[in-house]
Amino acid sequence: MSSKESIIFQKVIIKSDIIRHKFVNYIFSFLITGKMDKRHNKTGLALGTGAARGLTHIGVLKAIEEYGIKIDYISGSSIGALIGGAYAMGLSAKEIEEIALKTNWKLMAKIFTPTLSLSSLVNSDYLDEFLSTIFGGKNFNDLRIPFSAIATDILTGKMVALDKGDLTTAIRASISLPIIFSPVTYGKYKLLDGGLVNPTPVDIVRKHNVDTVIAVNLRRFETYGINQIPESDNKRMSDSELKKLSLNEKIQYFIKNPLHYINNRNETPDPKFWEVLYQMFIIVQVQISELTMQIAKPDILIEPDTGKYKLLEFNKAEELIEIGYRTAKSKLKQLKN
Repeated sequence: MSSKESIIFQKVIIKSDIIRHKFVNYIFSFLITGKMDKRHNKTGLALGTGAARGLTHIGVLKAIEEYGIKIDYISGSSIGALIGGAYAMGLSAKEIEEIALKTNWKLMAKIFTPTLSLSSLVNSDYLDEFLSTIFGGKNFNDLRIPFSAIATDILTGKMVALDKGDLTTAIRASISLPIIFSPVTYGKYKLLDGGLVNPTPVDIVRKHNVDTVIAVNLRRFETYGINQIPESDNKRMSDSELKKLSLNEKIQYFIKNPLHYINNRNETPDPKFWEVLYQMFIIVQVQISELTMQIAKPDILIEPDTGKYKLLEFNKAEELIEIGYRTAKSKLKQLKN
């Protein structure tokens, strides 16, 4: 036998040994567990910030379940942490949807009851009470799916990925909008909304040895409710067009479009101070989110079109969930294929 043939023969023997070893392992695993030891493709989920618009996450989870996709890790920021934490705890998408649809959001307005505190505009006790009804007494060790809630340490400006200890406290920290809610003390940290530093935590999910990352990003730049003009209101007639109308038609036009007469629609009215604060927060989030997507690109990016919905329109839950579901259905076909 030549040296070349000998080398080939040795490679065949080695390859046969590897196959035999794997086969023995499979058989041994089957005898012990009744299942073949076959590693499945691990999928991670990053759920982004968005206030009421984040209810689209529920629709995304419905589509994920429908496609039979097993989620192995979840990281969420702000509303993404709230919904992601509930799912990681073991609630199904349907159960989370029922909570969203049955919650009386008008009564929940008490969450935004003003306070005299120097650290926030509203009394955070009502928010704590609401979160306790969902997560009360649960610890990260109780979760069925590994999960982290993203928050911002206001003292250092650094991101903190919370994955240990009390679940309610972690989620409360992640959804604490600056100025509106008071910071959460968590060990040595003073924590606020995770959207300040990582609106859609794709990079955190990537670090947890997953093969596929699905991300739900709600931070494409839009006006976010500031000075939005209804679509019908945008169709302003020119002066020459108005002159052609009869007196009755002019009256009808005025009744339907009074703002065209009261305001100069060529000028955008100045936003109120709280709108300016919120818009500043959104601008930062959009820029950070875009950078994150460039550095740690998700395999499947889901971006529901929620531009017409405002910050606190939680009463539009049914519509938002449906938008998330439809958008996710079309995107998740890529993953199944």
